[in-house]
Amino acid sequence: MRLTEFGDPPRFEMSEVPDLVPGPGQVVVQVVAAALNRRDPWVWTTPGYCSLPVTLGSDGAGVVASVGEGVAGVAAGDEVVINPTLHWEEGADVPGPDFDILGAPTEGTFAEQVVVSAASVVPRPSRLSWDEAGALPLAGLTAYRALFTCGHLSGSDRVLITGASGGVSSFLVQMAAAAGATVVVTTSSEEKAERAVALGATGAANHNDPNWPTAVVAAAGGPLDVVVDSYGGPSWTGALPLLRWGGTFVTFGDTGGSRATIEVSDVFWNWRSIVGTSMGSPEDFRALLRHVETAAWRPVIDSVFPLADLAAAAARLSSPDRYGKVVLRVRDTPTT
Repeated sequence: MRLTEFGDPPRFEMSEVPDLVPGPGQVVVQVVAAALNRRDPWVWTTPGYCSLPVTLGSDGAGVVASVGEGVAGVAAGDEVVINPTLHWEEGADVPGPDFDILGAPTEGTFAEQVVVSAASVVPRPSRLSWDEAGALPLAGLTAYRALFTCGHLSGSDRVLITGASGGVSSFLVQMAAAAGATVVVTTSSEEKAERAVALGATGAANHNDPNWPTAVVAAAGGPLDVVVDSYGGPSWTGALPLLRWGGTFVTFGDTGGSRATIEVSDVFWNWRSIVGTSMGSPEDFRALLRHVETAAWRPVIDSVFPLADLAAAAARLSSPDRYGKVVLRVRDTPTT
């Protein structure tokens, strides 16, 4: 399914393309399940971002169909999930200047096949379904790095997760709760608050209430050790002062506003850190998969659509009552 026209809604067309051939160091993956992310509508509503037509899709899980020259440790028939981060070297704290994400301009996972670096595939967690595995990579990686690599979350910590209704936020709540932390969320409705609590949150505050910061501290039982924010704008003003001395504010989004006003002294007089992040390193991705193999939680799936219904899946992604990931089922039976 290729994006053929930018817009809201976008235009997608089913296309037949030649079977893919892996180059040196690459593998071809037969995609079983893929998933949408907020990055996808950002692409299709940004005219000129890349040449069209293009295949979107950053998330994916499937079966290795073929391997290129020089590939070791990966073989045809392996069941894998795909790390969508491109050009982040092993051992580097941050990516290089060529950093990008799979799925425009690099051809993505909304297709029967995708070609990626052999270093980008990791064995599929055996306890996850194909839909769950396909929903994991981008949001799971973003959440894992934000909490543990950037936030240094431990089991005794109090953490606030803002805007807890999207795909990344559902991962954040479950990962933090699995680590033993006290988790509080902000969200926009009682229904979404109840869902967050069911996933492991201790309490929730409605961010439409002007007194939400007071409610957060009460629910957490004291000052916060970590804030993980994807909302931006108002969250910075309200949440930063809730951190204890030496606490960490991790940010990876600005859906609620691209600008914020804060008291600078709230940072330096309280020894607080503000850390920006996006996606994650190869080490982060492997650590995520190790965590998933031993944890009890599962990715939250809002809905599953066949690949041919990508337009309907795209509309569902923007629905205000969506909770969790929107998945595309590409094929029912993996083949090699």
